[in-house]
Amino acid sequence: MATDIPRDVIQTALATLAREDIPAELVAALDADLARATAVVEEKHLSLYAHGRVLARVTPYGSLSFFLPPSLPDKVPRRLATYDRRGRLLLLLTWDAQGKVARVKVRNVDGRFLGVVCRAASHLGWGQSDCVWLLAGESGFLLDRSLTFFRSVAYENLDCLPPLDDPTRLPCGGGSTILNVLALLAQDQGKEALRYRGPYPSERLFATLRESFRCSGELGVARECFTRGAEEAAVQLRMVEPAVDWFPAPHERFFPAAHTCVQLRDGVEKVYDRGRLYYRPDVSVHAYTVRREYCGSGQSRYIAGLSFLGRPLEDHLVLDEQGEILERSGPASPTLLRGPTRLSDDWKAALVRLIAAESTPLLQAELWPTMAQLRLEWGETAGALWRLDGNTVVLHAGMVRVYRDGLERIRSASEGLFLAARFASEVARVLGPFVRQRAQDRLASLSPAEQQVALFLAAPVGLPDAELRAFLTRLAMGEELPTVG
Repeated sequence: MATDIPRDVIQTALATLAREDIPAELVAALDADLARATAVVEEKHLSLYAHGRVLARVTPYGSLSFFLPPSLPDKVPRRLATYDRRGRLLLLLTWDAQGKVARVKVRNVDGRFLGVVCRAASHLGWGQSDCVWLLAGESGFLLDRSLTFFRSVAYENLDCLPPLDDPTRLPCGGGSTILNVLALLAQDQGKEALRYRGPYPSERLFATLRESFRCSGELGVARECFTRGAEEAAVQLRMVEPAVDWFPAPHERFFPAAHTCVQLRDGVEKVYDRGRLYYRPDVSVHAYTVRREYCGSGQSRYIAGLSFLGRPLEDHLVLDEQGEILERSGPASPTLLRGPTRLSDDWKAALVRLIAAESTPLLQAELWPTMAQLRLEWGETAGALWRLDGNTVVLHAGMVRVYRDGLERIRSASEGLFLAARFASEVARVLGPFVRQRAQDRLASLSPAEQQVALFLAAPVGLPDAELRAFLTRLAMGEELPTVG
């Protein structure tokens, strides 16, 4: 790590700050103090200190943060702004005269700014709330569109992680963006651990929290503890506090290109590229993955692309250890299939059974009617695991290739059955969100009385146990699929 922060980098960041809604005297005071500051190399940071207080800090992947000049007796640093290593503004906090955060401006992974207006609304379930907006433009705080809100927190002295009203109204990556701000502030304040307090301790929230925090205990046990009773708490709007401690571990973000954002913590952990999110498997299990390859001499690179059954299907983007783009891959070679490419009714029934196992009972009555309307087939999908054409769902033909390659390496019938079960389960997880959304739309179109009848008549759907095992046995023998070549 360098022992000083280049003055031109500081001046560029200050010039960006001057274009924001920040008092000119604050920018001037910060500039003057920075000119006299002393650089200190700390464990993982390079910091500039003046009057015994930190004014600026550079973190391992080059992010630069400014803190308010020391004017209050408290010793907790008050973060003002954060930039990526190319000087792009990532975060701006506006503090009022009472030393409280009044609003937050933070850049989302898609490059647009989200704005948080503090203490601006009230929620029926938890009271005072902070509103999340989409902002217009690069400079200033121009409100464009209201998105959602979350329970107000004391940003200057965080004591919990708040509930968010409707995460689906946030743009891609928005939840992680806001939670990372809280992780940064908790780290500034020296908070050892926080707990979530709210009615929505869901699987999705657990996964999102892991991008900016480390959780206590073994991962599977912590997930089960966190999500236990989540549906009931949500329905009742009951405030719960799962016994899972979250230790602040914020990530850094870097924008190597206009439509690409790289999330770094222990190497590259997540990539947003042209509307898609790619995750390293230890961060989140996802079809769009980031895998690490070692290149010799202690160097490595990261490849973002499509994976299935733990094996790459397509490579889309290659990055170095700092998140710089090394290359973009061209179109993947098509997988040629021979024989019928349409999935059988048994395939559809097996998928419904597997999707139902991970769905709320409220939807089960509508899962099979939803699946029955669809035609499923293997084919080319242009960089995605599946695509929709009317009521036809086309699944990536490369999944068949990867599975058949796996079948050639099995050493026993039990291994083959396990691989078949894993294959069917992965296909179900690919289609599950889409099928559940369609089932939810069907359910919403019914009257309240019809919904009650559907719930009352809900029964296990899909293949019964014996027929599911028979299907998986055929799948393990290479049946129920076209051949490759």
